[in-house]
Amino acid sequence: MSQKVIWQPQPGPQMTFLTCPFEEVLYGGSAGGGKTDALLGDFISGIEQYGDAWHGLICRRSYPMLREIEKRALEILSPHYGASCYKRGDKIWRIPTAKGESTLKLASIDDEIKVIDHQGQQYSWIGMDEATQWPNDAVIEYLITRTRSPKGSPTYIRLTANPGGVGHQWVKERFGIGRVTEMTPFKVEARPREGREAAFIQRVFIPAKVTDNAILMKNDPTYIDKLNNIADPILRKALFEGDWDIVAGAAFPEFSLEHHVCEPFEIPQGSRVIRSMDWGFVKPYSCQWQYVNFDGRTYVIRELYGKGIRAGEGSRENCEQVWDKIRSIELDMGWDVKQAFLDPQCWAEHGGESEYDLLGGARARWQPWPKGPGSRRQHKQMVHELLKVVNGESRIQIFSHCQDLIRTLGTLPIDPRNPEVVDTDSEDHSYDAFRGMNATRAKFNRFGQAGRELEFFDNLAPQQASGPSSHRGYGSW
Repeated sequence: MSQKVIWQPQPGPQMTFLTCPFEEVLYGGSAGGGKTDALLGDFISGIEQYGDAWHGLICRRSYPMLREIEKRALEILSPHYGASCYKRGDKIWRIPTAKGESTLKLASIDDEIKVIDHQGQQYSWIGMDEATQWPNDAVIEYLITRTRSPKGSPTYIRLTANPGGVGHQWVKERFGIGRVTEMTPFKVEARPREGREAAFIQRVFIPAKVTDNAILMKNDPTYIDKLNNIADPILRKALFEGDWDIVAGAAFPEFSLEHHVCEPFEIPQGSRVIRSMDWGFVKPYSCQWQYVNFDGRTYVIRELYGKGIRAGEGSRENCEQVWDKIRSIELDMGWDVKQAFLDPQCWAEHGGESEYDLLGGARARWQPWPKGPGSRRQHKQMVHELLKVVNGESRIQIFSHCQDLIRTLGTLPIDPRNPEVVDTDSEDHSYDAFRGMNATRAKFNRFGQAGRELEFFDNLAPQQASGPSSHRGYGSW
């Protein structure tokens, strides 16, 4: 009996995607790479084979974002199963097969609260379209718990994405982009359970570019020119080249390892070290230490970052535990910190001692950093000034072991509703500690309260610093 052909993948990345047997797969890169078709095709490939054991979910972050998927699903599925199989009100396909009814649900899931609506549901296949639109991996981590198959069909998680967006960093890290060779599956050890051997899941990234989409290239040969003619070089690299080493819509595109990161060196004995902290419990906390040398160049010399296992998740340490860590670091390093800055929200009392009190209070010499209407915009402008490179050098250098500040500062996206500020849905905790400290010191400098401080807005041609200057092919699996 001839097999029903509903949709056919194009040779190259789409075919590789559909034949990939691993649990978690990311497909994407440049715009026009055929992501929507690949996602729908991957689910469709199991309809006739598994019947009523095959139930899928495709999600976007908002309902308006689902329209293209809804439209394309109607184009592909209606000729074979009839448009009446799609229940628009519930956004669900109920597809009859010889082996029972298969279903495909379309849903918007904004965040980790909305995803709870899927509690009690079970899916054998889940697709997240444009995964970088989610700020962290909380949604996918919960949805993974909904992938189960009482009737024995395989279970899969499939994602699509372009570089950029608020979730650029977690997607890049989760699929080892830049760390693991493209098209190479890698194992991730699951949490061990008593009495069982260690289990693994396998992930893989399948890159796709507009040139891989032969149908689009034939039907709209000018589209590739539109991508190549994007004026913004960073956006062009993201959407045309599918380059994950840059961030489209980055808040600080000028940040670079060459100009803003240096190898650690021993600071002079008795140097004034300043501390700053953005507190977090459910979200990460960041505590940073800076040293200013004789000519006003600032070095971020240490960072304590409280993150959990998942991207954007805090370590859930209490204030006293973190204060003990801070004191231990300063005692070990021999630093007598006389100036320290903390988010003003930490002074709020919630039926007991404030976070300020529990983080050492007056003993820690905390002061609130400037906060008020327009402060986030002003602070962002100040960071741009700090990152300026003049004569090949910058006024700010970050020690290379401050990995979380380095990792997040260069990938922070701007707020899509206000390009003058950073997107607060992103992992901005290291940035907040950084901007809070330098905004306070810049304010003190203007009023002459702290002696010879950094001259952020004057004399941007830097002098020589006392520290050193940094400088699978396609086919079957």
